[in-house]
Amino acid sequence: MEALRAWRRARALDDAVPAYVVAHDTTLAEIAEIRPRTLPALRRVKGMGPAKLERYGPEILAVIDGQE
Repeated sequence: MEALRAWRRARALDDAVPAYVVAHDTTLAEIAEIRPRTLPALRRVKGMGPAKLERYGPEILAVIDGQE
């Protein structure tokens, strides 16, 4: 969860938006709990619509895999 929060904080700064615009805490908590490994699995997380999936999906999967 901490890695996801760190990623969200950095991404929000890069995008010049509040962190909750990138992803809500509840979304990060669900991602941390289920640890999806694919974009289709990540899409099933509440809060991960098509736009967020396209924009952030690969980065989130990299964080989960420990590559970022």
